[in-house]
Amino acid sequence: MAYQARSAFATLLVLGLFLTGCETLSGSSDASEPEAQVQADADTVDAPVDTSRLDPRVVRLYRLEAELLAAAGDSAKTGRLLNQAMAELAALLQASPEAIERKPVREVYRGLTAEYRRFHEYGTDPDSMVTARANIFRVRAELFSTLEGVDEPLLEDVMMPEDARELDTRIPLTMNRLVKQSMEYLQRTPSKHIDQWLQRSQTYFPMINHVLEEEGVPQELRYLAMIESGLNPRARSWAGAVGMWQFMRGTGKMYDLEVGAWVDERQDPEKATRAAARHLKDLHDRFGDWQLALAAFNCGGGCVSRAVRRSSEPDPTYWDVYDRLPRETRGYVPMFIATTLIASNPEAYGIDPARPAPTYAYDYVWVPGSMLSLGEIADLAGTERSVIRALNPELRRSTLPPSRDGYQLRLPLGSYPQFALNFAELPASKKRPATTYRVKRGDTLSEIAQMFGTSTGRLQRLNDIRGSIIRVGDRLVVPVREYDGSFTARTDQPVRVQYDADPPVRSI
Repeated sequence: MAYQARSAFATLLVLGLFLTGCETLSGSSDASEPEAQVQADADTVDAPVDTSRLDPRVVRLYRLEAELLAAAGDSAKTGRLLNQAMAELAALLQASPEAIERKPVREVYRGLTAEYRRFHEYGTDPDSMVTARANIFRVRAELFSTLEGVDEPLLEDVMMPEDARELDTRIPLTMNRLVKQSMEYLQRTPSKHIDQWLQRSQTYFPMINHVLEEEGVPQELRYLAMIESGLNPRARSWAGAVGMWQFMRGTGKMYDLEVGAWVDERQDPEKATRAAARHLKDLHDRFGDWQLALAAFNCGGGCVSRAVRRSSEPDPTYWDVYDRLPRETRGYVPMFIATTLIASNPEAYGIDPARPAPTYAYDYVWVPGSMLSLGEIADLAGTERSVIRALNPELRRSTLPPSRDGYQLRLPLGSYPQFALNFAELPASKKRPATTYRVKRGDTLSEIAQMFGTSTGRLQRLNDIRGSIIRVGDRLVVPVREYDGSFTARTDQPVRVQYDADPPVRSI
């Protein structure tokens, strides 16, 4: 399907006109300030726009729009440019989350996210999991929209079902009309959301429970991963948040999650869960309240701090500052409570038992870096490439990261003996560890291949190069130049991990 670039241009124009007529989003704003008026008629949307007075970040959006128009029909390039445009918008909004309360900003938000979903849901990449990525964000948007019309939303006149068991939780599960509305939404069409979440919980909850217990945070936080990503390790939001716990790049790095060209550990279920537990613990230490910590996990610590400062209460709770939080955050905690109540006892709320799902168990094995593709590794282990990708969602490319020492990879449980046997029979050239080489002026692909004792075709496959064009500054994956053939993977001592056991099994 051809990308509808003109519609994206209209939304970007609205953003530009909005920022011309009011302060930039990097400053704070009060609810009492007059709302900026925006005119973006279909008759004038193609008119030339004077960008000389716009915020430089908005000028950047116009430049991206021009590139999007030029890239029409090139789905790969369009996808990259659209992601850049969304990241630019996210940067503008992140500085002032409450700006989403203004009508013009909401229109920009809805327009751009609609374009993002439209492009990705009809993309041509069969391995991108884009439908699963987008689902949770549609669910949240629809639910938060239904909460806007709730009359007296904080009134606690809600009765629980008689067969709903009492939960022993450290996080208060406040029952009010917002929570009731959230529960009714989730109960209405469970096949669109909670049925899938419950099925995935059978795979990931044993691991999440183990990590949360080790980090000393409430076990009910596992349900937060449901509303963040639908328990999808590869979920990616329009704003650039990634993984099961939806970390932004900067926050992920604060908690030791590597984010680079080859690996994005925000997509590693275990490492991201541990990072999320520590982040939530830090937020709780900061605010002294788990519900405020949840709100800060959604909109940021600064956002919640501002809401707390503006409250007239001496020690405000989440519900005391509810009206001073961004729209999405106002729906976030009620959705968490509703999901926790239903997912912890689905039968009491008329939800069918979850379908069977695979257990999260694997062999952790060191293999050489990057000279083996994921397809080759799958063949050695006697499995499918899709299985290797599913077990290692942090990998961003079709080969392992370049390394002289190797990379620790998850293989299907019990497959390591076959992998080790087949690996041992590979020729030395296939076992060569890899490094990277920065292209210099005058280099050609064939000359670089000759320099490192490999073939041009191998370099093309390793670096996803279709032709022979390389550019100065490109960093290519290449085999280690001085290699004596003695490198071997540590496949004789795998770590077997089984989170379906209690306690978890980690054995050699």
